[in-house]
Parts: sequence; C-alpha cells; structure tokens
Amino acid sequence: MNRFLSCLLGSVLLAPAAFAAGPATTVAPAAAAAPADPAAGIREVEAAVRAWAAAWSARDVARYLAAYASDFTPPRGQDRKAWETDRRTRIEEKAAISVEIDSLVISLKGQAATASFQQTYSADKLREKSRKTLELQRVEGRWLIRKESAGG
Repeated sequence: MNRFLSCLLGSVLLAPAAFAAGPATTVAPAAAAAPADPAAGIREVEAAVRAWAAAWSARDVARYLAAYASDFTPPRGQDRKAWETDRRTRIEEKAAISVEIDSLVISLKGQAATASFQQTYSADKLREKSRKTLELQRVEGRWLIRKESAGG
C-alpha cells in the first residue's frame, strides 16, 4: 500500500492512510524506545489502530480492551470498570461486528499520537458512519488509547 508522509514544523507528522476492508495482520511488539525514523512511528500507530479495529470486528473483547491504556478516560464520566463491563456486554451480545477505517490521518509528537478517521461500524442490522479520534500514548513499547471521541 502506498503511503504519503509529510513533515510539519515541530516534529509533527501527518500520514493519510487508506485501509482495505480485510482483516488486519498481526503486529509484532514494538521495541521499548520510540523509533528514530518518524515514518516507523507512523506505521506503528497505524498498526495499533488496525489491531484495535480488528479485535473489535472479531469480537475479541480481551484484545479490544488491551488496546486501552490503564489511564484511559471513559466517555460520559463513567469509571473504567463500568465502561469495561458496558463494552464487554455490547460487544459480546452482537452476532457480528465490522469496523472499517477510512481516511486515517495520524499526527505524532514524541511518545504521543492522534489518529483521526472515518469509522464505519456495522453490527447485526445497525450501520453507522462517524468521525473518530483516538489519542494514543506509547507505553512500554506499545501504542495504547488514552482517550477517544466521536463526531466533529
């Protein structure tokens, strides 16, 4: 897949990426230090976002929840335990789930990244399209979600 990377001032990178609707590939754990090559950092964040969507699509709750950092801020003021219980129930009750990501743009600055994209979510008879933004942090060599927002 061709990727276009452009550098902006202040070591912020933006990378639009197009995703195929097929399943994501397994990604090997990243090294503990941030990659020296900014393009490698973008690829790592992209892989983390793909793995998160693939886990959700596979209804693999353990892998899906493992994509979130321990300091993840759940929406609507929920505490983490209530949020996890809600997510587990909502994922497991569906017969099938598909999460597609289009128009992915990643910005990277050091150990923090933002991934914004168009998400198409399908589950059973429901189909929704929305903009989504994930704020990620590199923790022990892995990019984990610290915050997510929809809309905008």
